[in-house]
Amino acid sequence: MRIAIVTDTYVPEVNGVVTAIATHTRLLAERGHEVLIIAPRYGDFADEPRPNVRVERYPAFSFVTNKATRVALPAIASVTRKIRAFDPDLVHVHTPLSLGVVGLLAAKALRLPIVQTYHTYIPDFMQYLEISRILGIDTLQERVVNSLVFERVLASGLWQRIVRSRALFETGLDEFADAWLGITSDVARGQPELTARLAWRYTRLLYNRSDLVLTPSLTLKRELLRHGVTAPVDYLSNGIDLALVRVKDSYRPTGRIVHAGRLGYEKNVDVVIKAFSRALMHGADAVLDVVGDGPARESLERLANRLGIAKRVRFTGFVARDELVQRYHEYDCFITASTIETQGIVLLEAMAAGLPVIGVRALAIPEIVRTGRSGIVVAPGDEQSLARAIERLSGDDALRERMGRAAWADVQRHEIGAVVSELEGLYGHVVAAAGAPALAES
Repeated sequence: MRIAIVTDTYVPEVNGVVTAIATHTRLLAERGHEVLIIAPRYGDFADEPRPNVRVERYPAFSFVTNKATRVALPAIASVTRKIRAFDPDLVHVHTPLSLGVVGLLAAKALRLPIVQTYHTYIPDFMQYLEISRILGIDTLQERVVNSLVFERVLASGLWQRIVRSRALFETGLDEFADAWLGITSDVARGQPELTARLAWRYTRLLYNRSDLVLTPSLTLKRELLRHGVTAPVDYLSNGIDLALVRVKDSYRPTGRIVHAGRLGYEKNVDVVIKAFSRALMHGADAVLDVVGDGPARESLERLANRLGIAKRVRFTGFVARDELVQRYHEYDCFITASTIETQGIVLLEAMAAGLPVIGVRALAIPEIVRTGRSGIVVAPGDEQSLARAIERLSGDDALRERMGRAAWADVQRHEIGAVVSELEGLYGHVVAAAGAPALAES
């Protein structure tokens, strides 16, 4: 089978979407499928040649407060030409941003079957963004005006009016969103610029153009159906490579707790640090390792200093995933306060190492972590309950072992080989339903 993958995030960037795409692509290529990946360019990073995999990169610029993330604004015609030349059986779009939208439009123009994966919970993501703070407005204006992405969408000349002055930018963005997404005055009245209602309208606009929408959790599937996505929606775990993970062989206390992931403001790591401070005040004897990097790191370090626990909170910086999955067994438990996890590969990997998880009751976490069985799940933002969970697990070796072993057992169904086999089957159904004969699978 020939598969074109379009994504706004790819290696060398590190996040769950990139991990899923890279792992799936590796196995698909090993099984004889041919894959084209269309992604942003990251400076001088060069892709290593791999059998059955070709990567096409587009020039991209970075966010002001997050240099790791890149935004590409390619011409629709260019992406369409690359996909047509590859002659895929289907197009799989993994992200809902600029490249993802262009990939969707190109696939529609070429009348190719379209699969989209809903990795990111768009309502929370859009409300987290503050356009004027995160984006470099001057560069964005110049790049958008010079880009051909919107040449047909904005044939009316609306965007040219928007970018005439810096002062009009944010007002113009509202006007642009209203016109493009069909927001009426009764929907927009009294709502902030990037609201949940706008986000769901945007979600329907994109994902209802699919032949199949995949979600990494059943929770997300229910959310999409509840908010009016009418395209077929199916659940498919992102999967993890269990063979890479070192499993705990002892539940003797180590006094170490771990939080791992991108240090973005939306991840609520400040809630974890405040809860940890409370637990220490109540007698817990532990150290918290905060693994990862991101725009919130400096403010989190200041918070730890302000709370007087800087010596108990260690910011390790980025740790390569292959190394991290070999180190999880050194910890007593994994903790997160994030409310936007659509699955959470780091949670699955920690559970695969036999760690119980402390998390919050939001999106996919309660689906992954069964409170009382594989961990403890509390209300979002509840620092006191998080602190009590830390105290409880820190002081009860038998409970940690029981929950850790249950976590390991529960995560076995996410084994990557089985996930990719299911993905192959879903691809085959989509292509067959579209009447485009797929090449014989190996």
